[in-house]
Amino acid sequence: MVKPRVAVLQFPGINSEYETLRALWDAGIDAEFFRWNEDPTRLPAYDGYVIPGGFSYEDRGRSGLIASMDPVMNEIRRQADTGKPVLGICNGAQILVESGLIPGSKNHELLMSLARNKRVKDGKLLGVGFYNENIYVRCEAPSAFTWDYKGGEVEKAPVAHGEGRFTTSVPGLLEKLQENKQIVFRYCTKDGQIDSNFPTNPNGAMDNAAAICNPRGNVMAIMPHPERGPVAPMPKIFISMRKTMEARQANPNFDSLNVPPDFDFPDNKPALETHTHTPGTLEFFVELLITDNEAQTLENALRHHGFDVTLRKWTYFEVATNLGEDQSKIANELIASGDLCNLHKERVTTSTDQATFSKTPAAKYYLVIDKEDAAGMAKTARLGRPTRRGTLWELTGTFDEAALLATNVFANHHAQLLERLA
Repeated sequence: MVKPRVAVLQFPGINSEYETLRALWDAGIDAEFFRWNEDPTRLPAYDGYVIPGGFSYEDRGRSGLIASMDPVMNEIRRQADTGKPVLGICNGAQILVESGLIPGSKNHELLMSLARNKRVKDGKLLGVGFYNENIYVRCEAPSAFTWDYKGGEVEKAPVAHGEGRFTTSVPGLLEKLQENKQIVFRYCTKDGQIDSNFPTNPNGAMDNAAAICNPRGNVMAIMPHPERGPVAPMPKIFISMRKTMEARQANPNFDSLNVPPDFDFPDNKPALETHTHTPGTLEFFVELLITDNEAQTLENALRHHGFDVTLRKWTYFEVATNLGEDQSKIANELIASGDLCNLHKERVTTSTDQATFSKTPAAKYYLVIDKEDAAGMAKTARLGRPTRRGTLWELTGTFDEAALLATNVFANHHAQLLERLA
């Protein structure tokens, strides 16, 4: 039998490709790198695909977003639909979720998010942001990547991410994932107990989900790193992947799971609301003095998708004031404190009850704020005033607004609120 061939996709910013390649080789797989700018028509020649961890496109926009919009992912979707195994590790998992391959609706709709981490114990928020530690996971379900696992088997592996919290706003989706046994690995204690508290659950993921597959079982997004270490800490994932590809070589109609394709949840994207200034608040719009690389990257991604647009970006803060306070004085004090901006490299525009943000004629403005605004909560604790933090985007050009927003380029609505500025 010919060794199965696997393409290890390299997007700019991926940094775990060599560990991934070694883990695949050690599992008896003929693996090689496939760069994002190579001819995607070469991809069907491979038996499987792995998207490694790292920070593709520096996580601009949000983790996995820009890579998910890359043309090479169109071919990965097509190959996944034929039943070939596709594994996404950490940033690769984020790319699979943003691409609609996980949890795997019929039309690759965006049904969930890998949202920003939150470390919660006994209902108390302990922290947010990037977390790097060794954790334990328990194998929960069969898939193309778990042939060699026994149900309930516990493994130890590192996590290293800032946006790893599986979450969704689709009613009934979690229950369907549980029913279909699509939650393949769950965070657990050393002895296999499921505990939703930190540190057992390192990021606040729903149902302690560490890895989720599609209904067919051939696509899996896993946030822990099964490849990262002197030797792969979870080698059975790669060995199982090899066995899946060998089974497909012997029988092209082979499926790792015999699950009927009835996973047809609609994307429940809410209607676009309008944002207006809230009386009694200060709004700060913070813009870089130099080129904003994030705005440039999102602009380029949209232009590659046929949208003739120019983007401009501000970091947004909304800070509450008390009745009778001098808003202009408070605004100047907050700006001078350096808590909201760095005047050496940023400029600030302030909106008060008397003077609101000045918009460019004919431009459109979209405000994005996390539903669970951990960054705003952190600022609230520091400033002693209720604070929200977000991003404001300005678009100029001629474009179909509905089509542009359908790309989900500004917000993943399962974790973020998107509003049009009035």
